[in-house]
Amino acid sequence: MWIILIFVLAAWEIYWTYNACWIASKLDEKRAFLFFLVFNLLGIPEIIYLYRKKKELG
Repeated sequence: MWIILIFVLAAWEIYWTYNACWIASKLDEKRAFLFFLVFNLLGIPEIIYLYRKKKELG
């Protein structure tokens, strides 16, 4: 049971970190890119970042 939970949480974190790092690198935002790589906070900052950037970009 614990292994499944850990796997799901890891997949969740990897998915959102990948997306946020991709957008940050495209927009040349080095601080955001490094923040997402260093801190693992269950994808919450990444989701907020992607939501705000999507809103800004249209």
